[in-house]
Amino acid sequence: MLGLDILVGAANYSSGNPLLDFFYILFNGISEVPLFSSPITGILIVSGVILASRTAGAMMVLSGLVGAGMAILLGAPYGDVTFGLFGYNSILTGMAFWSGPFVLANKATFWLSVFGAAATAVTWMAFSHLMGDMFVLGGGGWAIPGFTSSFIFTTWAMMYASKRYGHAIWPAAPTHAPAEELIAGSSNPVQVVVEKFKWTAKEFIIATLKGVSQVTFVENWKTGIFWVVGLTLSFEIAPMIAGATHQGPWWANGYTAGWNALSPLYLGGVMALVGSGIGSALAILNKLPTAEIRLGLHGFNQVLVMIALTSFLPLTWQTFLMAVLATVACSVVVMPALQRFFGIWGLPALTGPFVFTAWVFLLGISYFSHIPAGIGWSRPPP
Repeated sequence: MLGLDILVGAANYSSGNPLLDFFYILFNGISEVPLFSSPITGILIVSGVILASRTAGAMMVLSGLVGAGMAILLGAPYGDVTFGLFGYNSILTGMAFWSGPFVLANKATFWLSVFGAAATAVTWMAFSHLMGDMFVLGGGGWAIPGFTSSFIFTTWAMMYASKRYGHAIWPAAPTHAPAEELIAGSSNPVQVVVEKFKWTAKEFIIATLKGVSQVTFVENWKTGIFWVVGLTLSFEIAPMIAGATHQGPWWANGYTAGWNALSPLYLGGVMALVGSGIGSALAILNKLPTAEIRLGLHGFNQVLVMIALTSFLPLTWQTFLMAVLATVACSVVVMPALQRFFGIWGLPALTGPFVFTAWVFLLGISYFSHIPAGIGWSRPPP
């Protein structure tokens, strides 16, 4: 199978047809939000987002195109643009700043979103160089992906800076906010039960699906279903171009493209559900605020951890075990710690818990001989 994969090669989405290239730039950019390229996945994800909010769907499309357009204007490799690599971080920056739940939706935040989407195209290239080329060239070591690092650092900086602006950016705090009673020895407030709520299998499934949809700051379990279906149907459908490196079948798998484009394992949707389910379950066990869990806020980082560590690395039982361990670490330690830290500055943790967790675990496999390294990732070539 490996020999066949080498013959197939990586997908090449540069077709030479402007309309077809535009199609790939848009929908691959969206599908790269969960870290692999498949226009089918992108179409289903944006459909699910529009189902929940036309505003969020419009910002998803606009910010992805702004990031890609800036990359083209600055002379980025065109193949990277059509592959969607300059869309996904810009999409997250744009959606966090305007259609997300953090700041007000007005003219000021709209133009900040557009600016952020453009700026993220530059920071994406910077982190791609930092986490890739510089590790190899400077240390003679190994490369790891930047993931959504350009989104989180750009958005953190912009959000923090915006607290100095004279425009209405952030929702006003209550004038006379009552002091919260904290659980003894914890920064977690005592949960006041307004209505009787009991976790059932149905409520847990809804929270898990919302955890998937929250990757793009949307709280809607129906959107989560679109995500799961889209992640499962991860067909690459790259153009059949004479002389291109990709001449595989239409059903080539975007989820496994990094290690076997012809793999029959379409497990992206399953991994998303596993990640969100682990995050939600551990949040319940650790008695984190029930309202947060029901909104899906303890699932989305875990979705990305599971997908990253099972798609950038060849999937074996050891790899899966490590991905589960990383998801647990993200849920129990990294996410609460970053929520606590950034909460001091009045900022959300965003996908920071995912990025830092995935970086540590990808760097950690460098001398774990039972974990197969991904193609080009995490371990120097022999």
